Amino acid sequence: MVTRFGVAVAAALLAAHEAVALAPWVTDEEREFVKKRVSRIETIPGTPEDDAKRFYKVGETSEYVEFNYDESKAGVLGVDYTLEDPLVFADGRRLKDASEWPGRRKEILELFEREVYGRMPPVPETVAGEMLSEKLTEDRFAVERRYRVWFREDKTGPFIDWLVHVPRYAPKPCPVILHLNYKGNDSVANEGRTNHYVLPFGEITARGYAFMTAHYTQITSDVRDEAEPDPFNGVCELWGRRDPKRTDNPGALIIWAWGLCRGLDLAERIPEIDAKRNVVTGSSRLGKAALLAAAYDERFAVCVPNQTGAVGVQLMKRNYGETLAGQRLALAHWYCSAVWKYMDDPRSQPFDQHLLLACVAPRALLLECYHKKWFDPKGEFMAAKAASPVWKFLTGRGLDLEEMPPPYDESSVFPPFGYVRRTECHGLSPYDWKWTMDFADRAFGR
Repeated sequence: MVTRFGVAVAAALLAAHEAVALAPWVTDEEREFVKKRVSRIETIPGTPEDDAKRFYKVGETSEYVEFNYDESKAGVLGVDYTLEDPLVFADGRRLKDASEWPGRRKEILELFEREVYGRMPPVPETVAGEMLSEKLTEDRFAVERRYRVWFREDKTGPFIDWLVHVPRYAPKPCPVILHLNYKGNDSVANEGRTNHYVLPFGEITARGYAFMTAHYTQITSDVRDEAEPDPFNGVCELWGRRDPKRTDNPGALIIWAWGLCRGLDLAERIPEIDAKRNVVTGSSRLGKAALLAAAYDERFAVCVPNQTGAVGVQLMKRNYGETLAGQRLALAHWYCSAVWKYMDDPRSQPFDQHLLLACVAPRALLLECYHKKWFDPKGEFMAAKAASPVWKFLTGRGLDLEEMPPPYDESSVFPPFGYVRRTECHGLSPYDWKWTMDFADRAFGR
């Protein structure tokens, strides 16, 4: 259940959010709001892995969201809420054949841009890559390169740095996995992990995949504590100040997705890489970004979003586990401001996340889901089932599961649309990488 905010508090916060989320170059007033808000938020208790109620306190006033873990309060599909048919246009026309899918897909993406994530930023005027360094990895099985990518001909302004591993002994050109990391390229290169987000370079290399990663906050910052830069920096310089009257300005998630698309641009310029055989993946918020990148950019061949949480894979109309209302308290910069009108009543949405999943079709999509209630595993599976008819319509094969399988069941790790679930830590584990590469191997006919 979502507990409503006090009217005065909610109005003030919404007005402040408008100021922060709409301008890439924040004013002094906007900056003060962000720093004050971030520094005064407390989260009690624990983490998403605890399946606990989240309580946020701001100064002398309190805002809180009680997260529902009672299945009886989640409602019944077809009784308490409905899901829009991905194979029916908004005007009620049912798709006749596969030739009409691009039009329906465009309609769905327009809806998510306008109502949830904001507009996908434009393709840059150029993608100018330069290799900064090259060396053998410590085990000598791969070549490690550092690339810097600019978006202006004169190589001025913002850039993204990519860490690239190319296997030495795999047939060339080789497929590639693209990924955004949490702790920075140097940390990844030196440790092969960021917190519990394991990046098993040796296994990836031995399977014959190149690997590309960039630090997500270099694309645009993620305002999580006082030490971080102001929101909407980095590549946002390329687009200038946005109109504060608009409610569909891009949030951070779709900007990170834009960065993944630019990584694919770079991959297309590296001779040892077959960029058409690519996989885009990420975990948690970066799983959301990977899903968005694949939904919007049809060059992505395989997408593997991992444990995405709210406004990722799971259905929002169930209002179970993590919710949009919870993300509003500390993560508002991830979205456009239009989405908050659905915060207190997600069932009023004329869409749900199954439609976003469908936008990857007919390309290959593997959902790596989680067992914790915070991530609503039932809602994730229901979204998959609701999106499956699109793959069936376009390829003849949808999700080959009638009931949600137990954790570690690999029976559906098969393209074009797969599903798998596990227990233990939140993040990319060795199991997730195994399933990712098994699925991609099958998608590429390896």
